[in-house]
Amino acid sequence: MPRPVTYRIVDDSDGLFAVAALSSSGALYRRGGFRTLAEAERCIEDLRAAMVACGAPLVRWEGGVAACRPPSR
Repeated sequence: MPRPVTYRIVDDSDGLFAVAALSSSGALYRRGGFRTLAEAERCIEDLRAAMVACGAPLVRWEGGVAACRPPSR
């Protein structure tokens, strides 16, 4: 069974947003430079689509707790 990938949207000090994703193996992936929160959220939707194709759930990470979000259809 595929293990979940957790993600978080980060508000960088330069005023831009970034998406950080942590795989179950411990590898951290980060994509930055989003000017708006909406752009970062669109990146999350693309990541969610890729994870669905792999069979791995994507879980939002908030304040030390993983918060499950039902898959969008």
